[in-house]
Amino acid sequence: MLLLQQTGAVLALTVAVRGAASSTTTSIQLTQSLLPQVGAAPSLTPTIHDSKAPDPQTCPGYMAANVVETPQGVTADLTLAGPHCQAFGTDIHDLVLQVQYQAKERLSVKIYPKYLSVQNETHYILPNFIVPSPENDNSTTKSKSDLGFEWSNTPTFQFKVSRVSNKEELFSTYGHVLVYEDQFLELVSNMVEDYNVYGLAENIHDFHLGQNYTQTFWTNDAGITSGNPIDGNIYGVHPFYQESRYHSGSNTSSHGVYARNAHGQEWLLRPKTITYRAIGGSFDFYFLSGQDDNGGSSAVDTIRQYHAGCVGLPAMQMFWTLGLHQCRLGYDNLSMMQDVVANYKAANIPLEAIWSDFDMFDGYRSFVNNPVSYPVDKMAAWLEKLHDDSQYYVPLIWTNIYRTNPEDPEDVYPPYQRGADLQTFIRNPATGDYYNGDNWPGFSVWGDFLLQSSYSWWENELRTWHNKIPFDGVLSDLSEPASYCVGSCGDGNLHLNPVHVPELMPGDLLNNDYEYPKGFSISNKSDAASASLAAASQSSALLSSTPFPSATSTTLGRTEPTPGVRNLTYPPYVLNNAQEGHALVKGTISPDATHNDPGNTTEYEMHNLFGYQTGNATYHALLEILPNRRPFAISRAAFSGSGRFSSHWGGDNSATWGSMFLGISHSLTHMMAGIPMFGVDACGYTHNTDFDLCSRWMSLTAFFPFYRNHNIKGTIPQEAYIWSSVAEASRRAISVRYSLLNYIYTLFYQAHTKGDTVMRALAWEFPNDETLKATYSQFMLGPSLLVTPVLTPNSDTVRGVFPGIGEGTRWYDWYTLQEVNAQPRENVTLAAPLEHINVHARGGSIFVLQEPGYTTAATRDNSFSLLATLDNNQYAEGIIYIDDGVSLVQNATKTVSFIYENGAIIASTHGTYHAPPALANFTIAGLHTEPRGFQFRSNNKLYHSRPGNLNYKNGTAYITGLEQYTSTGAFEHSFQLNLTY
Repeated sequence: MLLLQQTGAVLALTVAVRGAASSTTTSIQLTQSLLPQVGAAPSLTPTIHDSKAPDPQTCPGYMAANVVETPQGVTADLTLAGPHCQAFGTDIHDLVLQVQYQAKERLSVKIYPKYLSVQNETHYILPNFIVPSPENDNSTTKSKSDLGFEWSNTPTFQFKVSRVSNKEELFSTYGHVLVYEDQFLELVSNMVEDYNVYGLAENIHDFHLGQNYTQTFWTNDAGITSGNPIDGNIYGVHPFYQESRYHSGSNTSSHGVYARNAHGQEWLLRPKTITYRAIGGSFDFYFLSGQDDNGGSSAVDTIRQYHAGCVGLPAMQMFWTLGLHQCRLGYDNLSMMQDVVANYKAANIPLEAIWSDFDMFDGYRSFVNNPVSYPVDKMAAWLEKLHDDSQYYVPLIWTNIYRTNPEDPEDVYPPYQRGADLQTFIRNPATGDYYNGDNWPGFSVWGDFLLQSSYSWWENELRTWHNKIPFDGVLSDLSEPASYCVGSCGDGNLHLNPVHVPELMPGDLLNNDYEYPKGFSISNKSDAASASLAAASQSSALLSSTPFPSATSTTLGRTEPTPGVRNLTYPPYVLNNAQEGHALVKGTISPDATHNDPGNTTEYEMHNLFGYQTGNATYHALLEILPNRRPFAISRAAFSGSGRFSSHWGGDNSATWGSMFLGISHSLTHMMAGIPMFGVDACGYTHNTDFDLCSRWMSLTAFFPFYRNHNIKGTIPQEAYIWSSVAEASRRAISVRYSLLNYIYTLFYQAHTKGDTVMRALAWEFPNDETLKATYSQFMLGPSLLVTPVLTPNSDTVRGVFPGIGEGTRWYDWYTLQEVNAQPRENVTLAAPLEHINVHARGGSIFVLQEPGYTTAATRDNSFSLLATLDNNQYAEGIIYIDDGVSLVQNATKTVSFIYENGAIIASTHGTYHAPPALANFTIAGLHTEPRGFQFRSNNKLYHSRPGNLNYKNGTAYITGLEQYTSTGAFEHSFQLNLTY
């Protein structure tokens, strides 16, 4: 039964007032005087939609002179080729071109101002100490490179990058001018017809980006109640794309482009061209050939080259993080959280980790437990028991820091005071004081992570809290960074702290969510009707009572560039920012706020890097707090290279079928971005789910790398045990996931060591099938598992393709091991009852499985089994990586490789790590001939099958009873098993 909350016209809110020794709550009526002055960011017309905006391609461009070409690269001076244009800033007259053949597969092209000065902030170039740039291997020369660089001065400077092997142009500015101004950069590249571009994370968009799409990069708190905007800028900035080209009768070719620039920017994908624009910085391009040692090129190799050569290989995850996580903004006290853990256990739904949202904070302040609802002593005692049960706890923290009320001596917040003592917060240049924005606790400040003192301060706050509450990982939220007013609105208002944010909080009166997914009115008619009435009542109440002042928005036309002057808050080029009004000052720290480094670097330069820096700080803090334990650090905002220290999740998605569907492409683009530990909130974060959607979503995300159920206050509960159908769907999907934990963990190891991806697009695994280039309603987990989820309401079937069948690939139903009978490129209709998700194993694969337990630790203690799904040549192979699952530096590891051919499987072990569980079973699917028995040889001993140890049915052999031969550990020794006929 749907539980509806009563709405009313009068709004009263409680504000926590923290005293020196106790915490109380006082109910106050909000008035205009108690609110921060929100202000109104002017409404701007994004340049891409402004028909009156100047065309940068009418600018004069540049001419190259003093050109020096060597085997290592090219250098030249670039000089403005005509009168100043000043389309969106002040023209930079003199530039430097620097081209390097950095590695066989990578070419670097840099263009930057000739006259740089540390004190000249108009020419901020991204430093290597913040975001490392790809390194030159100092051995590659033009003659050894996959890529060639050509340039021309006709009519002005232009360049192109091509493959040496076949002269294929990969990037060409020919026919377009280069534009370089202090607040605007532009390069235009010609593209082939019907080009196929992927990446440019973070976006909620089709996986195949198409040719009528603009990607805006300006990290953005998209909105806690509305959900992520489709096609709008959200939390991450990864200026990397991969392009694939299909060639009839020959192999597909792929390459990549990485633009190392952290300024606000846009990529305009249009027919025949891609236009790159940035509001500062430099051109710092890296072109990746995607070629392997055999001369072919692929999306997979391009992505590897980006990870390994450009942004760094991703961090390795702890084994336990692969379990199911549960969180909610709405666990109002410790008892509720304890009940959730107990209810999962009672429902026999494996739960690995419980999370807390900001409910637990005292006055919404990070690092401080609410002493009434989350008392430190009781919580610490409970966490000890949780750890004894091999379960874990992860809290959310905010990067905003409450600033205390200077007129209230009892308003004490040590994390602020300790940071203030270090002078480590971002500043307001108008006053010289700290920048006082607004967030959930009230007026807030933000750490300046250009200072080493901020890293020390951040570590100290995490350590101080961890000493009281022994958490196992940390999620850094609102790290865009988010601020809910325009400008330094706390100036002169700090005496009002603590103050409510200038909007209703989720779950407040008049802010309950009554939206349900499509199909709900069919499966839940009465509840849908009740929700509709409640929504209408709430809407009526809101119209008659407006407790928060509405800000009037003024329209500001495009600002004209002034020579020698930069407008940081309203730059002449207007990004298509998803915030209301499109202004850069909306929803975040103002771009003119300054840091404390010698150059007083502004947020205009650093905005897109705040989440990257706080993620880095959190990672290293956890390393100090928990030495030699891999940090589990998740950050909502990210930049290229964040995967080296942070994981990420999809943020504020919504409980809709479309959001679930787009979660697949969202995940795939993060595999490209080098953040393999990625997932979206199962069942949706905003709005209400239902049993149909939640069943499908819990099944789907069981095959995502990061698996978490999470939703917002003011909506109905959606833990997996709430509905019987969701509970059963979750148990079944988790059983498959947990049996595959070693397979998934090995994928993470390969990502960490080689730059592979954990989730994969079908087009990556079957690159020559052009029909798959836009397919993402299905995906692969690693190279061997095909997942076909239901993505539509009230359905009991789903359609999917089985790639490679025309070229000899075999596919097996995971549950029955029966081979799929399908035609090449056929869309096959598959049965999909509510509790079932279709999973198929690829022929030619060997999986190392374990009997699923309630936790990942219990699973690791259970016996191993092997599953071989044979290809047409009766061949299969696989690999497993094993270690202790926790340590950053391992004392011992083990890798076991498996090959099945000619009726025998050979397991070759390398390394000394000891995994105690025995090998119990070996299943072989797809056999052409029925075997009669087997021989097992290990540690110089030969064993023969016994009656009942081998059964055969429908092409599958089931071998059991192997424990007696492997009692010292399944992979303690290499072994060979031969079938006998």
